[in-house]
Amino acid sequence: LQAMRQKLRIEHLLADLPSLIEGTLEGAQRTADIVHGLKRFSAMDSEERKPVDLSAVIERAIHWVQKGRTFPVDVEWQAGEPHTVMGSAGQLQQVMMNLLQNGFDAVGLNEAPRIWLTVDEAGGMARVVLRDNGPGIAPEHLLRIFDPFFTTKPVGKGTGLGLSISYGIVEQHGGRLSARNAAGGGAEFVLELPLAPQA
Repeated sequence: LQAMRQKLRIEHLLADLPSLIEGTLEGAQRTADIVHGLKRFSAMDSEERKPVDLSAVIERAIHWVQKGRTFPVDVEWQAGEPHTVMGSAGQLQQVMMNLLQNGFDAVGLNEAPRIWLTVDEAGGMARVVLRDNGPGIAPEHLLRIFDPFFTTKPVGKGTGLGLSISYGIVEQHGGRLSARNAAGGGAEFVLELPLAPQA
């Protein structure tokens, strides 16, 4: 039996089994995340459009993304007056949470991680600017940042669908989502959405 165990490398197989199982489970979870993202993407125009306070959406997004972190990130944000747009509160919160999560991930290794968020109105649009003090976006990635399945995160850390889905949601809302490197360093995302008609 001992000779057969050596010949068939049973000991090596048993030793590798936990990592093989772990890798399989991780792959299954990653596939599930991708399928879930694709399902959200395909159903993103199904919700009724209603007046939504963008400031309240941002407040909730900050709250939930911070709750999911071991160490909080300093977010500089003043809610101020309401900024009402027409849309789906759930879908817009999904967009804001994705942008915040990406910003939080980008500043993860920074000694003093920080996110700046502002909202203003101009030309019939509400404009959200989210900036982080991370390393910024590599020039070769700027043109692909919203492509499906494109990610700069390590394997297993991102599906590459978050920004693509967010871009699609914003387009469905008649808005624009863009990315650039901020003048003072870090990445900057600009979200523009049409303001709701005045009652």
